[in-house]
Amino acid sequence: MPYVPVVGTLTPSRRRWLVDALLYGLSAAFALIAADAAGIPLQRTWGHTALWGYLGATAVAVTASLRHRRESHDERLRAVLAVAAFAVTAVVPLVVAAHLRAEGDPGDQAQSEVIIVEEGAGALVDGRDPYVAEYVDGPLSDRPLATQVHFPYMPFMLAFGIPRALAGHVPWADARVWFTIFSLSVALTSLLRMRTSAHARVRTFQVLFALPTGALLLATGGVDVPVLALLLATAVLAERGEARGAGLVGGLALATKQTSLLILPFFALALSDRRGQRRFLATAGLVGLGLTLPFTLWDMRAFIEDAVLFPLGAGHGASAARTPTIGSWLLDQFPSQRGVITALLVLLILGVVALLLLPGRERSMAQSCARAAGAFFVACAFAPAARVGYLVYPANLIAWAFAFSRAEATAADATTAPAASLASET
Repeated sequence: MPYVPVVGTLTPSRRRWLVDALLYGLSAAFALIAADAAGIPLQRTWGHTALWGYLGATAVAVTASLRHRRESHDERLRAVLAVAAFAVTAVVPLVVAAHLRAEGDPGDQAQSEVIIVEEGAGALVDGRDPYVAEYVDGPLSDRPLATQVHFPYMPFMLAFGIPRALAGHVPWADARVWFTIFSLSVALTSLLRMRTSAHARVRTFQVLFALPTGALLLATGGVDVPVLALLLATAVLAERGEARGAGLVGGLALATKQTSLLILPFFALALSDRRGQRRFLATAGLVGLGLTLPFTLWDMRAFIEDAVLFPLGAGHGASAARTPTIGSWLLDQFPSQRGVITALLVLLILGVVALLLLPGRERSMAQSCARAAGAFFVACAFAPAARVGYLVYPANLIAWAFAFSRAEATAADATTAPAASLASET
């Protein structure tokens, strides 16, 4: 006779639904706070829309936790709910904002990073160096001067602004649309190839797309989500032992945003042999360098100012999106020693990263993701300049560590089962 759980039994499936309900409930609380207190009007608008999506998802998850179904059926329902939450909290606000922006002021209904990517791509299409060009006129005219004169990303980020540079102010050309399309394509392909449980795949999708760690970014800014999607693909390929493929995708991440530089060395640790590690790092370095070198040679001084010094808070002017950190506090206390303190903070972060890169007793992608999350958190705390949005990196890395650990646990069980069976027969 099949086992039927009694009411009140906390089965694995019920526990997952309850965790979903908790995550969606916390997201609803976050959306409520954003709707009332966010400093950026677009984020307040997002909060009003996303609140109802998260409240609905919470209600569905609580209701589902009270019902009993087969586990495979529950995982399909959890996936459908995550996709629905993503549609309501990310896609709907994005589509509305893109249409309103196309019909009105191109500097409205989008955060500065979206406009910077589009303006930089426009400069490139016109034959100008994006790192030299200034964006004082146009959509960025009412933004801080430092925002108007810097392109603080790596060159591949420009690809997301090309549609608007070519097609003009139409909704589908908004850079956020292409951030979303690209991120979904890369991440969903990676999730299908990820050796883990269906439950862990849903959780990974939630953190990257459905919760505020992804939905808010895509609806308003979005530059970090494509980088995270590329890093997820890199981790999946590296975990499967595909060093050259992982290096290729990792190089694209490196050429998209500087944040990936801190994470890629940890992924190399998960490769089982030194030859694979060298192949991964060499491929990533060559791809990243190949896409970056033309812009460096175009005007090295401008590139270093925009892509190196300004993100570190050591360039001309400060980012309007800067979040207070221990590092920025020290710089404020000792402004005359800015260069020395910045160098010491960078060395401190590199030292912590080096310690975390020391090989442990076991090499696994789960361990690598967990270590990378710790390193990134330390970097966010001590960086001379950082953004609170950067916390989405350790959040996603922790979710990936969980997902890869599920695969490793399953593999370990599969290895020990035959031995246990043989022992019992003996």
